[in-house]
Amino acid sequence: MTDLEGIAGTCGVVDKILVRRMLGKLVHRGPDSEGIYSDDRLALGARASKGRTREKVRAVAETDGLAIAADCYIFNGDVLKENFLEDSDEDATDADLLLSMYRAAGTSMFSYLDGAYAIAVSDHGRLVLARDRYGLKPLYISRKPAWLSFSSEMKSQLVSCEEFVPFPPGRVMVDGKRPFATRLRRIPRVRPRESDSKPSHLHDLVLASVRSCRTGPRMNVLLSGGIDSSVVAEAAAEVAGKVTTVCVGTDESEDLKMARGVANRLGTEHIEKVYGTEEMVDSLRDVIYAAESFDHPLIRSCIPNFMATHAFPDRRDVTLCGEGGDEIFAGYDYMRKIRTDAELARERRRLLRDGWITGFQRVDRMTASASLDGRMPLMSAAVIDFGLSLRRQELIGPRVQDSKLMLRKAFEHDLPKEVVWRRKQRFSDGAGSIRSLVAVADKMVSDKEFEKGRKALPRGRIRTKEELLYYRIFAELFPCDSAAIAVGITPRP
Repeated sequence: MTDLEGIAGTCGVVDKILVRRMLGKLVHRGPDSEGIYSDDRLALGARASKGRTREKVRAVAETDGLAIAADCYIFNGDVLKENFLEDSDEDATDADLLLSMYRAAGTSMFSYLDGAYAIAVSDHGRLVLARDRYGLKPLYISRKPAWLSFSSEMKSQLVSCEEFVPFPPGRVMVDGKRPFATRLRRIPRVRPRESDSKPSHLHDLVLASVRSCRTGPRMNVLLSGGIDSSVVAEAAAEVAGKVTTVCVGTDESEDLKMARGVANRLGTEHIEKVYGTEEMVDSLRDVIYAAESFDHPLIRSCIPNFMATHAFPDRRDVTLCGEGGDEIFAGYDYMRKIRTDAELARERRRLLRDGWITGFQRVDRMTASASLDGRMPLMSAAVIDFGLSLRRQELIGPRVQDSKLMLRKAFEHDLPKEVVWRRKQRFSDGAGSIRSLVAVADKMVSDKEFEKGRKALPRGRIRTKEELLYYRIFAELFPCDSAAIAVGITPRP
């Protein structure tokens, strides 16, 4: 099983020293091991963590002129191993699987992968780069006519001193040529038995997705007390021997109370952390450096997420969260105004397509900052496809708190009633961080400074004093136009 990794490399110019410096910025993504493979055309490197189940780990897997560095987790790993591994070796790693898949299918292999991945392949000196269709795993690239470099994060890509851009999700690039799209192909497999009702079928799909994330007897869950994370926690409690949950918030946070109720119901080892305004301000620099963004809605939610991920006592356990539930199951209040099934499906697909530069980025960066293997079980193809097939009446009920109706019904007998029917809140709302941050920004940024700063940047890029405060810190940490351009903007409908 491949655990959290950071990858980096150069092609056209073999620069192992540069690759090693880039990997030095990614120690948090793989604190246990580093490896570099090179030939006469490229250098490919990775850092890796060994997780709970292994004493040793290969950062870069190689055999017979092929080498692979991968930051990934795979939902359909079992069926892929049945189809692509010659020996039914239970100890085969994801790297072993990827090597076998590439030998058998070449670049077509990426069409069969259901999961989150950023993968670099050296095929006898030919470089292949690929990223999963929703961009759950990060990848950046710098390109010149005869040279390119790539790595997992902005901070590592800055080391190459070249302009860079995000590698596009759902694309494969061979030897620096124009990236091409991949579509997920289905391999026949034993699917969960079609249940008597849609809610029970969804329950089975979520359970199977969480089970596919398991790498050992224990799991961590980021538990906010909302329906999405509570559903994931309940499924984890069913498939893992021990579950540790963490919830953070301010004194007035509703999340703490709700999460406590879920943890008591499920019998998890529960950790709470209460923080105040001073601690939020003190953490800003670390949070922005880890998040690689100044988008103010994103940073608001990153602050409690950062504190939560760093509160887990054991980084070796896979860490799950409920991200993706709002996008798949129509959890945002503005969606109530969408009246037709087709329009609602289009909007949910758009949110899933755009999440890689906003909310999904938070999940990756915050867990990685704590050297945690963060995973999003609601983003498996089976759960997404089922969710997107649902009609409006199956997702949105008559009451405001009846968003994500099918997901709530699927787990209504497993969780406290007040959690099942809790109204959707933005993470930073529930954690209690918004009002404090706005007040801090108003004190630290004058009206004159805000107007000057807003005019100095592209129109619409800086929307509030809070965002300008974050941008100032970001610009110090990432003094590069490419970095600022790569930052996404979270719309506030």
